[in-house]
Amino acid sequence: MSAENRKLTRGKKQILVIGVLAVLFVVINIFENGRLLTVNNLKTIFVHSIFYALTAWGLCFIFTTGLADLSIGAIILLAANVGAQLSEEMGLGYAGMIVGSVAVALICEHLCTRCSISLGIPSWISGLGCALIFEAVLSIWANINNAQGKQLPHIRNFKALGQFRAMTVLWIIGFIACYLIFNRTTIGMNLRAIGARPDVAEAMGINRKKTIFICTAIGAVFIGFASAVQISYAGFLNAKTGLTSLASIFRALAALLLAQSFEDTFSMPVGIAISSFVVMSIFNILTIMGVPSGTGQEICLGVIVVLCGVLSHLHYKGVVK
Repeated sequence: MSAENRKLTRGKKQILVIGVLAVLFVVINIFENGRLLTVNNLKTIFVHSIFYALTAWGLCFIFTTGLADLSIGAIILLAANVGAQLSEEMGLGYAGMIVGSVAVALICEHLCTRCSISLGIPSWISGLGCALIFEAVLSIWANINNAQGKQLPHIRNFKALGQFRAMTVLWIIGFIACYLIFNRTTIGMNLRAIGARPDVAEAMGINRKKTIFICTAIGAVFIGFASAVQISYAGFLNAKTGLTSLASIFRALAALLLAQSFEDTFSMPVGIAISSFVVMSIFNILTIMGVPSGTGQEICLGVIVVLCGVLSHLHYKGVVK
């Protein structure tokens, strides 16, 4: 098949997928008496999807290398609280929030990646170990504050990054950056080559370890910005222990896996943008239907993650290493 025909076929698939989604939204909207497709509701869905989109864009650079890093949720909690500490308690404002969150995410992700690569252990093991450590660090910090009659930092004066306009700008910047790096740069091509066939990529002269460290660092930057957005939006993120931080990335993981299942139709960054909105739409619909959060919705989330994983595994095997 010629390149022109492939583009035409892919374009038809894209139109088909978008058309099917549009029809489903319209049908559900009719059954729910017009409550789904209102401007305010769509805005709410989009705002809630931004954190997960930023996180999933970070995950696509990390997971495509073949590393299944399960410490991301703990990294987000720690990075967000450090960003809040620098911005609120130390008076460094938005610069402190962003720089602090990104720096912590970079350091933590590098340590986790270095642990897996240098020790030669499976990435999911190093990820779980690092998650426990990062959770413990934040928990110790919280306990010290409690002993002094204080809490972990709250965002009171620097909430702009959690508001619609700033979040939308960050979403646009994140999408453009992810798209260009993933699809239009040498590091992106090397990443996709390693994710598809690492043995062939190394035979072609691609430095696998160097590529992994660069790509996980890029992913960590997205994770850092996601952390800043989350703490600014929520105002406060409590410490978690016992690997409960894993739950905070399940929706982002579902978006990533769903995007991978449609990778032959949409490029990964575009697929994540669509999938994160679709995943959050599902939970919005469940809420409209009266399905309780914390029980019924979590069951649905588990089913969605499994189904997305099955679909993803049919096309791409990087995540399941």
